[in-house]
Amino acid sequence: MPVAWPIAKFLFQLVAPSIPDIVSTISTLKNQQAEPQAREEPFQARIAEMEQQLTQQLELIEKLTKQIDALQTILWRTLIIGFVALGLALTGLVLILYT
Repeated sequence: MPVAWPIAKFLFQLVAPSIPDIVSTISTLKNQQAEPQAREEPFQARIAEMEQQLTQQLELIEKLTKQIDALQTILWRTLIIGFVALGLALTGLVLILYT
C-alpha cells in the first residue's frame, strides 16, 4: 500500500493540469453564447459577425478536442498502469498463498 500513494500522486499530477484548461474553454464558450443579440445591423455586417463567431467557436471546439484527447491518453495510461499493478498484486498473492 505505501507504493500506491506515490503512483496515485504521480497520476494525479498528470491529469490535474488538463482540468483547468477544459473548464476555462467551456466557460469561454458559454460566455460567447450568452452575449446579447438584440441589435439591428445591416445584413452584410450581421453575416460577417456570424462568420467571426463561428470561427471562434470552431477554434474553441478544436482546442477542447485536443485537451480531451490528451486527457483520454492520460486516462488510458492510468488504466494500463492499474492493470499492471493488479497483475503484480495477484501474482504476489498467489506466491504468498502457494509458497
